[in-house]
Amino acid sequence: MSRLLPKDFRPEDLKIVIEEMAPNCVEVFYLPGPDELKEAGLEATKPNQYKVRVALFNQESGFITVFPIFTLPTNPNYLKQKYKHIKAISVAVAFDSMPNTQDDVVELLQMLPLGFIKDIRYGLGLLKEYYPIISALEEHMEYDCLAIDNKKTGSHDSECFYLNFNDYDEMRRSCNRITERARKAARITKAAATYNHIAYRLGVEQKPLPTTNDAISKMLRIKITDTDKQVAMDMITEDKRAIKQTDSVTLAKLRSDIELVSLERLITSYEDLFSKNTKEDTWQTLFNQNPFILSLAFGYPAIKISDQASVGGKRLRGDGEKIADYLIKNGITNNLALIEIKKPSSVLLKKTAYRGSVYCGSTELTGSVTQVLDQCYQLQQNIATIKNNNRLYDIESYAIHCILIIGTMPDDEDERKSFELYRRNSRNVQITTFDELLLKIKQLHEFLSNNDEKGEAAP
Repeated sequence: MSRLLPKDFRPEDLKIVIEEMAPNCVEVFYLPGPDELKEAGLEATKPNQYKVRVALFNQESGFITVFPIFTLPTNPNYLKQKYKHIKAISVAVAFDSMPNTQDDVVELLQMLPLGFIKDIRYGLGLLKEYYPIISALEEHMEYDCLAIDNKKTGSHDSECFYLNFNDYDEMRRSCNRITERARKAARITKAAATYNHIAYRLGVEQKPLPTTNDAISKMLRIKITDTDKQVAMDMITEDKRAIKQTDSVTLAKLRSDIELVSLERLITSYEDLFSKNTKEDTWQTLFNQNPFILSLAFGYPAIKISDQASVGGKRLRGDGEKIADYLIKNGITNNLALIEIKKPSSVLLKKTAYRGSVYCGSTELTGSVTQVLDQCYQLQQNIATIKNNNRLYDIESYAIHCILIIGTMPDDEDERKSFELYRRNSRNVQITTFDELLLKIKQLHEFLSNNDEKGEAAP
């Protein structure tokens, strides 16, 4: 094991007991000393009666489980659980060997994700600034065990509620951003308050508290309705004279704010549709209103040519037999691409394993792949006629790119493996799930948000 111990760690300061439950499964107990018990007002002659479990290492399942408790003797809840409902947090961690010594335990705990307390002396669990994550989860779940791994958030078994690593990290980063904004607002406010106190004593002019587009206004920002936002945007658009008088930095910031608001609304709409049994045409409407999502699916600049395109007829808007959900082109090479939209509820794999832990693609998945391949074939056969009849001379069919958006990523590890094997060997059709597309939109929002914060921090 690598040396990852805290700088102030001394083995004699750590009072723990290591017990082997089963092969590749070890429990760790915190054993308070007589001094701590006396400080807490507890009987110090028999410290073993206060031994409390704080961690569990299960190499076979690949989890480190922590049991958050208060370890400060002066705390009225000394040795009791930290959170209202959640008693245990299990984190998927791959580790090579089981802990046998105090040093081993400390080093393995350093493998927990960012945001965790990793020193038993201070009580394991999440750092105090991330308590809102625990509070939010406790409002949405009834389980006393939280598992953080690669499963879809909301999944659960008889014992645990699952939180996806990406969702955990996104919430943690959001807490960091809000904390930093609050600190910046506090620094500005304290600087103004102290300056004004001296200014008052000296009889000089005081500084007004800034209320422009800065950290303070962000902290005090009043939520307005979507209608109000639209009216404000329309007023700005119509008042060309005001825009000309506005400096470029302010305009860039305004544009960034509008983009972030639009993305936030899109994410909300996407998640709302995602939680319902929505028809395909509803998703097509969402993509029509937000065509940039198609570019995210491809990974290069995409220009929409038509939705519900008749690729088997003479005209794209005709009544041909082969209708593609979207016909788009590469914004640089003009090479055509087809997108077929299904539903998040579409089944990707057959329910029973074909052999061992291998699952075959479902009829809906394989049928959809064949459908888009047939559309591609028809488009290639009719490309010359389509170009001429639609007067679209800036489209090419060098190697038509086919994308299928269907279903959601399976929760089961074996099913995920089978699905990945299937789609990575689908050379002519790129298969993307709805939850992967949602994650791309969220990552774009996070990227823009981080850039926005960096811009604010720049001198």
